[in-house]
Amino acid sequence: MKNISTKYTYIFSFFLLLGITSCDDALDVDLPSNQLSSETVYASEPTAEAAVNGIYQSMVTDFFYNRVHSLLGQTADELVPRTGIANLYSSNEIPETDGTINTNWSELYKTIYNANNVIEGVSKSTSLSAVKSRQWIAEAKFLRAYSYFYLTNLWGNVPLVLTTNVDVSALLPQSSQENVYTQILLDLTDASKDLPTDYKNYDEERIRATKWAAEALLARVNLYLGRWSDAATHATTVINQTSTYKIITDLGDDNSPFITDNDEAILQIPYFNVSYTYEGSSVFTTGGTFLLRKGNSLFETGDARKTNWTVDIRDRAGVFLGIAPHKYQNGFGDSPVERSTVLRLAELYLIRAEARVRSNDITGAQQDINVIRNRALLGNTSLTDTNQLLDLIALERQREFFAENGHRWLDLKRTGKLDETLSVLSDKIWKSTDNLYPIPEPAIRSNPFLTQNSGY
Repeated sequence: MKNISTKYTYIFSFFLLLGITSCDDALDVDLPSNQLSSETVYASEPTAEAAVNGIYQSMVTDFFYNRVHSLLGQTADELVPRTGIANLYSSNEIPETDGTINTNWSELYKTIYNANNVIEGVSKSTSLSAVKSRQWIAEAKFLRAYSYFYLTNLWGNVPLVLTTNVDVSALLPQSSQENVYTQILLDLTDASKDLPTDYKNYDEERIRATKWAAEALLARVNLYLGRWSDAATHATTVINQTSTYKIITDLGDDNSPFITDNDEAILQIPYFNVSYTYEGSSVFTTGGTFLLRKGNSLFETGDARKTNWTVDIRDRAGVFLGIAPHKYQNGFGDSPVERSTVLRLAELYLIRAEARVRSNDITGAQQDINVIRNRALLGNTSLTDTNQLLDLIALERQREFFAENGHRWLDLKRTGKLDETLSVLSDKIWKSTDNLYPIPEPAIRSNPFLTQNSGY
């Protein structure tokens, strides 16, 4: 929050949309031609709606559509540069002065600031409808929780900013991860009560949060906290919405969980004025900027995820180098249109499978695992041993979510597997304290109440 020089710096982030025609009609609103006071913004529904859209717009940034995949994949055991030359991230030698880490930190807090602004502005307004006000506040709380999920998992103890008042937030000390998770759970529980249960308000486009997005993130958070029963309950709540969500089968170029508004997508980030994703056009291209570290050995023979979501990479002489992620396949102007996918149904099956194993529901866990394996054209599991099933779930998560939203890095962290997994890799200079990223040096310099993470 150090970059906010005045109280109003980010209040009007949605004015970034001025002059831009969205490719998503549900986000098209008539915006004012110049900046308005906060009271004016939240005096009418069109401008208040624009402010909410501004939170989502603030997520169309390098962290959410690039580095959450590529940087976290490199610090884990997932991605390596195609060049074969280790960098700061793949070697886990990130300095506190690294500009990329600072940008990630700032972008997450910018989204939080915009969410806080909506919560405050809508709450104070006396002219907005009660129904819409509750929905907008719920959306803001969901997006604030989503941002804090990544902040606390990447940096540990972080400032818990719940206001737009810079006099309060500028010198906030770090809150414990326990307290951050408490706020995340509170925000998501509140959001689940007031978010819509369908996408009718958004022309059926899955580009804004619903009740089921909140329930999906509640399932994930409870899994991370070891609350198995709660994780399973929230996952089941989403899985049971069979009229809205279905696992995509018969994977192919025109049938994937990353295509716009597909049946598996729970929440996707819209892009503005373009018909491609940054993932498909710049991060995970057919040229292979990054290779999967484990290559073909990650997959069983016949796995449809390898067939459809990876591409073979060769050098100019035709020598095979490895396989690269290619989940997002539409480059500039290609079809079908895809969107950066934040939450999808497959995760809920694997969350529930793990929660069921840990609750000794072996049959239920097998059924959930098999939903994912069968979609990949793999046979049912017959494993019954608890540890073997947990290992299989971890492997299926690695296969299902490679190069996607940092799942592998976060899974290794939450299961305590970072040290044993990464310390044996020759290209990593691994220390146990590398499990957290460094608090950016500019943040430390501007706030004397911040303490750098151990090891930096």
